[in-house]
Amino acid sequence: MTEMVKAHLNGEFDIIIPKHRADRPDWYTDEGWEKPRLSHMHKNIGKDDVVYYVGAEEGEMPALCAMWGAKVLLFEPNPKVWSNTKAIWIANKLKTPVTFQGFCSNETRIVDFTNGLKTGFPACADDEIIAAHGFKELYLEAQNYNQIKLDDVVEKYPPPTMITFDCEGSDWEVLKGAEQILRKYKPKIYASIHPEFMYAQWGQYSSDFRNWIKDIGYSELILDYKHELHCYYESI
Repeated sequence: MTEMVKAHLNGEFDIIIPKHRADRPDWYTDEGWEKPRLSHMHKNIGKDDVVYYVGAEEGEMPALCAMWGAKVLLFEPNPKVWSNTKAIWIANKLKTPVTFQGFCSNETRIVDFTNGLKTGFPACADDEIIAAHGFKELYLEAQNYNQIKLDDVVEKYPPPTMITFDCEGSDWEVLKGAEQILRKYKPKIYASIHPEFMYAQWGQYSSDFRNWIKDIGYSELILDYKHELHCYYESI
């Protein structure tokens, strides 16, 4: 059984997470892990927020959003990480989230109805927790997993006041599927942008993507640029 431990992430945030995740050394350096982004999100998230968290990965970051008071909807294709997320949710006594095991993209295509958009965790969340989970990427495996447009999510669930995504290069594909949300509801956006991946996978330039967001009516603030470009967008 996986050991769950208390961790103090980036010198700021207390949370209970699996030991392998708590042992990540980046959390305990002065630089931290994605520290500017997380600190900025903490200042911006309150109890009335609805966060669409695209690329939830192992779950500690969206769990922090829930601990700060937001209603969080989790989107993640990789079946190997959902058990980690469920364990974090239970250990920190968080309300059951809305989940989608699949990709966010510019189309909705369901191949597995049992793991579609729903309140509660997908079946794979009951699997054994593993540390070496890898990643699933839209440009390689779209046909193997459910896909959903965020624009379709608002037909059943509250619209987001915030969208955050880290999807390893499929950044523009995610927001193409959320364009009506951006134009109608004007949510805040936290974008973890991967310029090299965007070009290698889709032939897209991150500068064009960023200008597209600004053309919709957003201002841009660059938060950090180390292993990826972290930007914050707010409606003008």
